[in-house]
Amino acid sequence: MDPKSDTIIPLALTAGLAALSVAALINVDAGTPLEGWADGRYQRGFEARFETALPTQSAAVELWAALRWQLFREPAQGAVAGQGGWLFTAEEFAEPEALRDLAAELAHARSVLAARGIQLAPVIVPDKARMQAHRLPRGRSAGFAGRYDRALTTVAAAGLPVIDLRPALDFDTSFLRSDTHWSPEGAHRAAEAIAAALADTPLAQSNVETRKTGFRAFDGDLAGFVATGALRPHVGPHPDLIRTYDTTVTSAGGLFGAAEIPVALVGTSFSAKPAFHFAGFLSQALQVDLLNASAVGQGPFAPMDAFLAELDTLGTPPTLVLWEIPERYLTARSPQS
Repeated sequence: MDPKSDTIIPLALTAGLAALSVAALINVDAGTPLEGWADGRYQRGFEARFETALPTQSAAVELWAALRWQLFREPAQGAVAGQGGWLFTAEEFAEPEALRDLAAELAHARSVLAARGIQLAPVIVPDKARMQAHRLPRGRSAGFAGRYDRALTTVAAAGLPVIDLRPALDFDTSFLRSDTHWSPEGAHRAAEAIAAALADTPLAQSNVETRKTGFRAFDGDLAGFVATGALRPHVGPHPDLIRTYDTTVTSAGGLFGAAEIPVALVGTSFSAKPAFHFAGFLSQALQVDLLNASAVGQGPFAPMDAFLAELDTLGTPPTLVLWEIPERYLTARSPQS
């Protein structure tokens, strides 16, 4: 945005907000000031009548949100604005608390799977705030510094494969600007890193081909914390532009021609949302057919509990289960993903 627009747009937004407020003030019923003044009833009544008198309350909210974003890059509570219009979830700034016993979670899942001859490979996804730290408005506390390393140490102590995704996601667009999650490119590199780490694991192979299909605008889950509404095309935050992909799998026939699915993916919206295409990239990188048992909005532990509970209903159990766990869920309270 050029300097002229930087001046004109805030002035126009301020003027619009002022006009709405003046119109509402003129039209509001003043009531009887002497009644209910002492106990606050008059003030509350006036405020309610003022809100009702607004020509359109939603327009005023959008104007105010646009003004806050344009002048101060200030989103609503729940998000944190970074450099260059990037947004981060406030969960990644909440002081870590030891709310999850990762060792116990891994031991339980491993035990249930091992009893059926299935291997477990945890995949800890580092925070966006960790991998895009150069965009943060401020540093995070020392409590975050060793969280990822501690998780990998726990995985190693459980005798499970250690997959460090930090090198794979250490590039400028590994995550989306307006979203909590990785970009399709980040998901692609993560899938390749996982496949490299598990190269010695024997898996029934398939012919898998992933192709680019185009581009599309993507409204990130953090953009909703900047409620600019109809003004968004003018003041932002603007949608991310993401590349789209399609993956086709030609499975090799198993016993009596039955298709074998050797890998199951269990995780959060990092794995479940089609826009990131992580399951497709993983299938391509491993050259296997894949069952995606991930879920949106439940965190990483509930989908695993559900998968383990339904394991005996699968016709042919997988050889390997990949468990995608975002770093922040090792200590975060929120079940959302």
